[in-house]
Amino acid sequence: MPLLVPPISARAYEKEKGFRSPCVARAGGVATPLWTTGTDPARTAGKVTTVYTLMIENATGAAVTGWLEVGGEAITVPFNVADDDSIVIDFDAGFEIGDVDVNCNASANGVNFQIVGMEA
Repeated sequence: MPLLVPPISARAYEKEKGFRSPCVARAGGVATPLWTTGTDPARTAGKVTTVYTLMIENATGAAVTGWLEVGGEAITVPFNVADDDSIVIDFDAGFEIGDVDVNCNASANGVNFQIVGMEA
């Protein structure tokens, strides 16, 4: 009788392939590296990034909008965030971004971003 190997569990796969980007504040009036080969922790070149959760926190003193960018182009709609508030955007089916660096941008400096997902 052949030896049957059980498939890898969803949690084991998630632990092996999952990532949590650094918490990054938009700075300098421009898009800021969020999940790149130069951030710490770093994106793995050659692997496809799929985002499941985007978190945006705003304590700038005014309402803002925040979004993700790749190569200077917005890849999400701008999300509105009230002052002293945070939002969590879930991409239930996963938002496949590809083998590219991801930046965050906002209508003001000091808006914090973090993404959680998988690399495969």
